[in-house]
Amino acid sequence: MSIHETADAAAAVRWWAELVEVPPERFQRTSLKRHRPLTTRKNIGADYRGCLTIHVVGASRVYWRIEGIMKGMTDEDPPHDR
Repeated sequence: MSIHETADAAAAVRWWAELVEVPPERFQRTSLKRHRPLTTRKNIGADYRGCLTIHVVGASRVYWRIEGIMKGMTDEDPPHDR
């Protein structure tokens, strides 16, 4: 997971773990993004939960399954830049 250093990383890990139904212990170390005061961020506040990064080792079939799950969660088509 990647999250800004000013956010609550532990709470975000718990939120993502519950959402994807994976124990927090299975998550890799959180990557903290440095705070840049000159950048105007829109994702701020209590509902900011960072960005979940998924590492998949194996066949592309797993990738397509994850992409299908994400499509179902967002109800949007993935970008067609392949």
